[in-house]
Amino acid sequence: MNAIIPSPLPVRETIQYRLSRSLVTGILWSALILRRRSFVRDARAALAGLQPPLEVAGSENVPARGPLLVACNHYSRPGFDAWWLALAISAAVGARRAPDIDPEVRWVMTAAWTFPESRWKRRFLTPLTKWAFRRVARVYGFIPMPAMPPDPDEVEERARAVLETVRLARRGFSIGLAPEGMDTPDGLGEPPEGVGRFLALLVEAGLAILPVGVSEWGGRLRVSFGPVFVPRIPLARKERDRAVAQQVIEAITRQLP
Repeated sequence: MNAIIPSPLPVRETIQYRLSRSLVTGILWSALILRRRSFVRDARAALAGLQPPLEVAGSENVPARGPLLVACNHYSRPGFDAWWLALAISAAVGARRAPDIDPEVRWVMTAAWTFPESRWKRRFLTPLTKWAFRRVARVYGFIPMPAMPPDPDEVEERARAVLETVRLARRGFSIGLAPEGMDTPDGLGEPPEGVGRFLALLVEAGLAILPVGVSEWGGRLRVSFGPVFVPRIPLARKERDRAVAQQVIEAITRQLP
């Protein structure tokens, strides 16, 4: 791992997060006509314009073969959009996969922006984002998941999303998710109830966990991969949720500066 020298300038003044106009136009057009795209290819195109370049630590921990459950922290701050998490991780994972292995990570993404602080945004913008995110999910093969705790009207939708994710895992696809399910500028937040059981289902479906820490450090966007592991899953169902979630969160935390 290369030594990282902290920059004297604030992070937001040194890192430029911009997507090219051609890339944005291509994604929007594909979403409108529902044409499939490679997220790894788009991630590489997006990161080509990142200044300073992405810092990748622990890349040797990304296995060349085998389905993975890529678990990361949901880092966020003003000026840093959440899609850069998936872009950075997918590009780094794809670079380490064998040529004959599907390099794509199927991300579990939010089904819509909910705007709990604004009634009019919930009424008008939430349905709009739900429509747009559903199309993006179809373009990349992602899984839109309602927020936790789910709205009573979304319980069935969330159950379908969980079953679809497990089905993809059993077919050998790699899955990516942020167990916290919410923005956390510093450290990691407490996972919602049920996340540990969800993680356990995916592990039982055949996925090993690849923990990833995402941060802005030394004036650069940085992703750090930890060793792949399989968490201990208690036999008692009442212990499973907290125990599995805690193991995964601790593994991610060890990858943060």
